Amino acid sequence: METGNNKGEWSEFYAFLKILEERKIFAADKNLDIIEGKFFVFHKIIREEKDEAVKIYDISQSATRVLITDEDGKLLKEFDTNSLKEKTLKIFERMKNEKSRSFNIPEAQELMKELLCTKVKASNAKKADLVAIIYDRISKTMPMLGFSIKSMVGGASTLLNPGKTTNFIYEVKGFGGKIAEVNAIQTKAQIRDRVRKISEQGGSFEYVNISNEQFGSNMKMIDTALPEFIAQMLLDFFSNTHRTVADLTKELPENEKMKQKFGLSLTNYEYKIKNFLDAIALGMVPSKPWDGFSKAQGGYIVVKENGDVVCYHLYNRDEFRSYLYENTKFDAPSTTRYGYGELYEENGKVFFKLNLQIRFLK
Repeated sequence: METGNNKGEWSEFYAFLKILEERKIFAADKNLDIIEGKFFVFHKIIREEKDEAVKIYDISQSATRVLITDEDGKLLKEFDTNSLKEKTLKIFERMKNEKSRSFNIPEAQELMKELLCTKVKASNAKKADLVAIIYDRISKTMPMLGFSIKSMVGGASTLLNPGKTTNFIYEVKGFGGKIAEVNAIQTKAQIRDRVRKISEQGGSFEYVNISNEQFGSNMKMIDTALPEFIAQMLLDFFSNTHRTVADLTKELPENEKMKQKFGLSLTNYEYKIKNFLDAIALGMVPSKPWDGFSKAQGGYIVVKENGDVVCYHLYNRDEFRSYLYENTKFDAPSTTRYGYGELYEENGKVFFKLNLQIRFLK
């Protein structure tokens, strides 16, 4: 039995339980509010367990039972769902009120045994957090789809995790100060203060490339100029008071350099930035080759702070993209851990790195 899972991992298990209990998930609008009358009916959930053993949870045969089978259809157990609502609520309360980063939930571990689950987080080969067969009321088919799950329980979760792979490199031109003096700045907002000091001493930042070639390549699949757009947003984030993705995007068409080079409108930029957020949310990872397709072909499931579980399906993709765009911000992760925020020299030129992390607003 697993021990010590974080709120994100427990939220994945909680979403699984809510689907077993309610058999459907409501669609959400861009504010995460439920769209009445619009929901997705789940028939089966497919979980890959230890040693790649697959268990199928069939919730289409009975209103009060779950039929648990193996891949060949052999019945392993029938599970009665009558007490599931009460147990799921207790698990949510424990999950919501827990202060530790990693923790156990005895009630959940008991339920895992009853449901023949060997671990909290299913390791589906599709790399989706949850794989299910749903009834598609539009096409009248029952496709197997992968969903990505995000938790709003606890702290604001990240959309794009930081790493040395998400460092953007800038050449600093015209800098007349001392490198050591800038790097010695140790304030609460040290990166902003260093960027300001560089600017005050004649330095201007010119985007060169992304530290990780693969991330740059993935971004260029969305738009060949996307790395430059994000580089400018990142520089603006560390240069002024704007934090949200929406506010930083609004600065792009106002920027003189961007005006001259691209001449794009705010609508153009919004479209491209939404595409970027959508790609990250549905499977694009900085360090891995990306083919342009979603790993989570079904959509995005969100566990809300109040315990509701809502879904963005491919059919309400525009709502989903607006939700991402209006509910995310740039953040500044650890400088020492991710190796950015210091001036350095190479071949007689001066460079500076900034790190990209995107987090949800609370």
